[in-house]
Amino acid sequence: MEEAETTVPRRIGLIEKYQEEIRIAKETLKVELEDSPEYKEAEVAAKEANQKKKRIKDEIWGRPGNQSLRDDIRINLEEIATLQEILSTELMQIFQEKNTDEVPDESGEPRKFKITAKLMPKSSGRERFN
Repeated sequence: MEEAETTVPRRIGLIEKYQEEIRIAKETLKVELEDSPEYKEAEVAAKEANQKKKRIKDEIWGRPGNQSLRDDIRINLEEIATLQEILSTELMQIFQEKNTDEVPDESGEPRKFKITAKLMPKSSGRERFN
């Protein structure tokens, strides 16, 4: 455990270094694109095509039968999000209590799961003192 405590800060530093390198490279590429007349021309044509595509899509999706399907999708996605949040909490509890990464599904088949952790972005100095 002590080894992880000493290597974690170094890994965080490397991740942040690579993220900064990526950010700089992306900005450089963006400037290159913005300086290209051919790219600007293609960008305008693409915007026009996307606007036409969006108008057609909105027209099709706005039809009564399709609107009902879209509503069903939205409702189901909200339900899935809620169920996934609850399931995540339950799986964490099972992992902590039983030290296992496997649970049965409705048919009794074993299903593996994994626990993940993410490093949160740095908070500003102001947030630390509040």
